[in-house]
Order: sequence, then C-alpha cells, then structure tokens
Amino acid sequence: MMKDTDWEILYELHRHPNLTKVANLLYLTQPSLTKRLRAMENEFSVRIVNRTSKGLEFTAEGDYLAERAKQYMKFIQETREGLRRFQKEGEEIITIGSSYTYSKYALTDLMLKYKGKNPRMEFEVVTDQSNVLFRKVLDGSVDVGFIQGDYEGPVWQLCVGKSQGYAVTKEAVSLDDLPSMTRLNYKTNDRTKELLSAWWEDYYGTAEPSGMVVGYVDVALQLAEKGLGYTCCFLPKGAETRNNLNLTPLVRRDGSPVVRRTWFVYSKEKRRPPALEHFIRYVQEELGERKEHLEK
Repeated sequence: MMKDTDWEILYELHRHPNLTKVANLLYLTQPSLTKRLRAMENEFSVRIVNRTSKGLEFTAEGDYLAERAKQYMKFIQETREGLRRFQKEGEEIITIGSSYTYSKYALTDLMLKYKGKNPRMEFEVVTDQSNVLFRKVLDGSVDVGFIQGDYEGPVWQLCVGKSQGYAVTKEAVSLDDLPSMTRLNYKTNDRTKELLSAWWEDYYGTAEPSGMVVGYVDVALQLAEKGLGYTCCFLPKGAETRNNLNLTPLVRRDGSPVVRRTWFVYSKEKRRPPALEHFIRYVQEELGERKEHLEK
C-alpha cells in the first residue's frame, strides 16, 4: 500500500530526478529509496522511471503518478492547515520550527520572556534540521522558523545571530594538524555541510575527508572530549565554553572567520493572524541584528 512518504518520494523525484539528491533531501538511504520506488512500481504494475546516462527519466505513467503526487501533497497540506485552524480556534497558538542548536541554547529563553508579557500565548515547537524546517515554513506546517544557514525561497528573513565555526579537540592543536587526525562527522543540515566543505577546500586545497559519522553534534563533541578525534562545528555565542575541550576558530586562508548565520523566517504568502504578527514584531525588535526584512 502507498504511504504518505511514497507520494513525497514521487513528488521530489519528479522535481529533482536524482536518487542521491532526493535520498539526502528526505533523509533516506539510497537503497531504501530505490526499494520504495520498486514497491510502487509493483503495486501499480507500471514502470515509473528509467535509468539513462543523463539520470532518471520518468515514463508517461510516472509523469501521471508524479502529477497525482503533487495534488496529494497539496491536499495533505491544506488538510493539515484546516485542522490547525480548528485547533487554534479560541486559542492563541504559534507553531515554531527551530533547529536543534537554537532550541538548545536560545529558544526557551525567548519564549519565556515573550510569555511573561503575553500569558495567553501558547507555543508548539517543532525541532528538526534547518533544511527540513525551511520546507515546513514554505508549506505552512510551521508559522515561523529559526534556521541555521542561508536558504532561498518566498520568505521574509531576519538575521538574528551568527555562530563562529571551530575545530573541537581534547588538546590544543593548530588547523594544520587536522588533516592527520580522525574526523568526527555528524548529522546536520545541508547548508552547514556546504559551508564546512567549502572552508576545508579553501584552507587545505583538497576535498573534505569523509571521517566517521557518529550521530548528532553532541555525540561528536563527547568523542572529541575523549580524545578520539576532532569535529568541526558552529557554536552560538555563550555556548563556546565546555569542560575538557579545546576550540580552535576556523578561518579561511585570507584570515576571514568562518561563521554561520541564524535566520528568523516566515512565509510571504501565508495569511498571518494578529497574534502571529505581534510575535514577529517582537522577534524583530528583540533579536534582529538588522531591523529590515531581507528578501531572496
């Protein structure tokens, strides 16, 4: 039987006919994605895609199913939005999407401070990786988002912070020591991966090493603390200190620091009730490094 994720696979594959890209986008392994695609073909007794030298090519039946997937995704989005309106009736609830790092170090204080002045307000928090959250802002699954890294789309954005990149180790090292050490990689959003990869290529002139994948950044930090290698990550202001860890700031060959911006984002296209408008103004006044909207 078709699952919701199967329709999403069809929808994304039709937009990006590349198995690796869509697998990364949906946080699936490529074998798992291929297995689901074959299951769909077996269920409908049709060929959905053909592999060519140029990549995936949808068949006529595949194009039809992809169009149905687009309609289905729109239906699900509208249904969820409609149900949320029922849930919010008579209440003031804002759904916030927040990256793991921002949730851990900043979001709780922001919500408590706002609720102190607006006690009737309630928050629902969705924590995920920034690229996933950006899509949720676009499809209306969340009202606003705090995301790490630069994304493009029909949203209003406000920069609310910058995080310095560090090489994190147990003992003090120089950046020139890193290529001979064990790399500890972790699951993070695609923009952070691109930023760190670009830094490595600029500084060392080689492709970023694959290293060990150890889960999320907290696991990588724990292993670095035990002397099992190094990890490269961004730490927000006020979170740079950690027992038994040495932080070496990441800089490019020209001496410029490697930083990651945190953005407060919300859709240009979605209708905003007064309570949401009030919260947006509060964030702009309280956190904005720049008091204007940035449009991409």
